[in-house]
Amino acid sequence: MDQLGIAVIGLHMGYGHFRQANSHPGARLVAVCDINPAEVERVQAEFPVPLATTDYQEVLACPDVHIVSITTPDHYHLEQTLAAFEAGKHVLVEKPMARTVDECEQMVNAARKCNKKLMVAHVCRFYSFFQQCKQWTTDGTLGEIYHVETSYIHNYEEIPGHDGWRFDPEKRHFLIGGGCHAIDLARWLCGDVDEVSCYSNHYGIPVQQYDDHWIINCKFKSGAVGRILASDGCQRPYNIDCQVWGTLGTVEGDNTSDTFKLCLRHVDRHRWLTVPKETMAKAIANEIGHFVDCVINDTTPLIDGVDGAKTVATGWAAIESSRTGLPVKVRNEF
Repeated sequence: MDQLGIAVIGLHMGYGHFRQANSHPGARLVAVCDINPAEVERVQAEFPVPLATTDYQEVLACPDVHIVSITTPDHYHLEQTLAAFEAGKHVLVEKPMARTVDECEQMVNAARKCNKKLMVAHVCRFYSFFQQCKQWTTDGTLGEIYHVETSYIHNYEEIPGHDGWRFDPEKRHFLIGGGCHAIDLARWLCGDVDEVSCYSNHYGIPVQQYDDHWIINCKFKSGAVGRILASDGCQRPYNIDCQVWGTLGTVEGDNTSDTFKLCLRHVDRHRWLTVPKETMAKAIANEIGHFVDCVINDTTPLIDGVDGAKTVATGWAAIESSRTGLPVKVRNEF
């Protein structure tokens, strides 16, 4: 085939996905879907596609669709991913991969059974600054990594989602659905988490039926330690940031500033270097392009189903730790 056909299911979170679907020369947007007819009409008016529907099963039945981007609310991910695999499609699913560890396991097993690609859209891995941090953890620039801190700070007071699904514990848990940004970033930079110890509280969003502020202390399998902060009721601007501490240097920065801080032992261990950077890279385009390349070349995505499941498992271990007041081991086998 000349190009892979991409379908986007869920046009609110998926707006960026559908806008970037044609950015790869090997792919083209062929279908869009949303339960809201007005959303379908709006997208179809902006960017006409062959198939625009409110029925995702119609999308899965289309032979021109090879890749499905699932950007619906968290509680639809399992059902729609399994249906897509059964229909013979490859799946790019928005983070979080699913609501629970059990749902993640079902998705991993289905991808294996159907021999299809599964990638979780953890977009932080495609921001240029975080990619630079990752490179420095592996090429020796920072030396041996012994500490990492990440945070996801976002006020959800005015974005409860359709019918308030973001505040409904049956449909979503914030630490899994939002805090997964910081969890996955820490895991990517420092490797699998072996054990967590977590504290949380509930001050920011009373209507939300679970805690809205979380601090996770992590022990990584590598021997490093770290801290992950996630907050969705805070009175602060949106931000995702990271700190990586190594024996030869330390880096601090985020996804919204136009500079980051770097301290290197061989330059001056007592002084920060202020380095310019992009405020926001074309992360979604890079994310989609990476998955298209994986399908074309039959390679493993950067965040496959197993990796996505580990991030969800780390989050649920933290929730259990906060509930019991005890350290909890993290499941890493899927």
